[in-house]
Amino acid sequence: MSNPAAVLGQVGLRGLASPLAITRVAWIVVVVTTVLRLVVAARLPLSGDEAYYWEWSRRLAFGYVDHPPMVAWLIALSTLGAKSVFLIRLPFVLCGLGSAIALSAFATRAAGDERAGAVAALLLSLAPFATIAFTMAAPDGPELFFWSLSLYLALRALDASAPSWRVPLALSVALAILSSVLGAFLAVGVAYALVLSTSPAIVRRLHVRPDQNALVAALLFAVTISPYLFWDASHGWQALRFALLGRHTPIPEGNFLTLIGLTVAVLTPGIFLAAFPACVRLLRGSSLIERLLLATSLPLLALCFLLSLREKVEFNWIDGAFVSLSAAIGFYAPRMFNRTSFLFVAVPAGILSAILFLVAITPIGSLRFVERTLGIHLRNQGAFEIWAFEPAARDLVKEAAASGAMVMTDGYGLSSVLDFYAGIPPVVIGYDRQGQEARGWLGGQMPPTAIFFDKEPLGSRPDFQQQLARACAVVTDDGTRTYSVDGQVTRTFYLTRCEGLTPAGFSLLLFKNKV
Repeated sequence: MSNPAAVLGQVGLRGLASPLAITRVAWIVVVVTTVLRLVVAARLPLSGDEAYYWEWSRRLAFGYVDHPPMVAWLIALSTLGAKSVFLIRLPFVLCGLGSAIALSAFATRAAGDERAGAVAALLLSLAPFATIAFTMAAPDGPELFFWSLSLYLALRALDASAPSWRVPLALSVALAILSSVLGAFLAVGVAYALVLSTSPAIVRRLHVRPDQNALVAALLFAVTISPYLFWDASHGWQALRFALLGRHTPIPEGNFLTLIGLTVAVLTPGIFLAAFPACVRLLRGSSLIERLLLATSLPLLALCFLLSLREKVEFNWIDGAFVSLSAAIGFYAPRMFNRTSFLFVAVPAGILSAILFLVAITPIGSLRFVERTLGIHLRNQGAFEIWAFEPAARDLVKEAAASGAMVMTDGYGLSSVLDFYAGIPPVVIGYDRQGQEARGWLGGQMPPTAIFFDKEPLGSRPDFQQQLARACAVVTDDGTRTYSVDGQVTRTFYLTRCEGLTPAGFSLLLFKNKV
């Protein structure tokens, strides 16, 4: 194969594929990936984060410290009180289907070519970041759906002769912000493109009166996000302070190279390389469409990679920019790809996507294959630990009931899966700022005995060791509990028994002076 960068730069309008052929392939892939996500959603046990969002759905509010409320609202709407892993994840799978439809509609209309829409939908469906976002219950799914929908609505609203599109656009952008605070980058990018579209020169040239829908759109946007803002203001701006300060973990070396590697992995190498010529074209372009895609992708990308020079940045922070880049690649596809270059992008993405689904559907067999074939041994089996949560919860509820003890953890997610699988009331101690809501969930009388359930041995955590010694009359090592699936170890947990616990002692365990 020739040099990838050279191949991706070739112009092959006729060589890409016929509109019918590529559209048919794209929508087959969209349907297949949606079905596979439904299968995975039904098979995988609930993760800690998902269980925590489920806890939110039982305590609905206009905001939470960690995230805006959309993730909780969707879970509450889909489950209606039922305790079902599949129902918890269902709306997020549907967000994936909706995103593919919206992104396809955007690229098709923007390029005037069905192949553009097909490529955009295909790449979004095959990229691992989308499979993760649209299978697990997390804020990313609705954020990316409303991001995709907003791009299409913004495209319609950029037409100065059709200002009424600004009203649904304002609602969609507001809902993106209610899904993730990073939706603010979408809002700024869309606003920038709209300002350009209504410049006096354009208005005069088209003989169109200035947009009279702008006020309605602005009011709708403000009304939609105001409950979240009022909630945050009434809680001392906890969410804003957490987003700006609490979520960030400064480290001297940063994680720039790691973030690059993760980006290649979650986009797949072909899509990652295709993004480069697309970005160059966006920077050189002057159309309103190009300005829209540029403003909704590069600022977020630049900020995250700059932050990664000094702190840990998660790849999902950049998800929204990935959506705009997928739209850009689709927009340029008829001019940027020929058949060879398109296969270079799509085939590796398809292979990696298939592997990801295989691992998700047959996790234990995949883990055993990796260990035996590649010699890679994950510490405590990494993400495979979710298979240990349910049996651990069933055992722990019996142990706690036998001695009248309450169960404590220092992880909001771990406490939440124990509640989901065994009805153990979530009691979260420690100094982690994330999951602060859980500290207010403890109700009723506090028993004098508690079991500290942890993923790490107490000996490796001197801060907790010291605090337990101060808070409890007697601290006893309760041993370990190791869980396996089909003979494959998935996780070991560590138990510590605390006796003689008082309300004052429990207050010490909350590490209030550190939070």
